[in-house]
Amino acid sequence: MTTGEKIAALRKEQGMSQEALGEKLSLSRQAVSKWEADQAVPTMDNLMELSKLFGVPVDTLLRPDAELMPKAED
Repeated sequence: MTTGEKIAALRKEQGMSQEALGEKLSLSRQAVSKWEADQAVPTMDNLMELSKLFGVPVDTLLRPDAELMPKAED
């Protein structure tokens, strides 16, 4: 799974639109769209914010062989 595919999957899991994710990161919807289409890669700062927002390690977002783990329920 590519970084863009993971971002899209995590965003959809949260029930969030590209526009809503962009707003949370102070970015445009187009920036999020480019990430998800693998036309651009988020900056390290944005990767860290995505990691916090989605509750996954940055490494999981970047490594193609890293599986997205379902979040544990409290």
